[in-house]
Amino acid sequence: MKLEEELKKVEAMFSEGTGFGEPDARRNTELRLQTLQSKLQLKALRQLNVITWVLAIATVVNAILVSIQILKQ
Repeated sequence: MKLEEELKKVEAMFSEGTGFGEPDARRNTELRLQTLQSKLQLKALRQLNVITWVLAIATVVNAILVSIQILKQ
């Protein structure tokens, strides 16, 4: 949750009425925002990858069990 909190904090900097004062400050904040967003995307992709592997393993185990049942008959 630390990433989400930091992302909300950076996004709040872009709300109306908040100025950056200098172009470099705005650019640095935009880069920080993009970095945080990409980190969140990578985190989500890793979680999906783990779920995919678990489902693939479950499918293989299921296929082996079905094959054993068919061969026993």
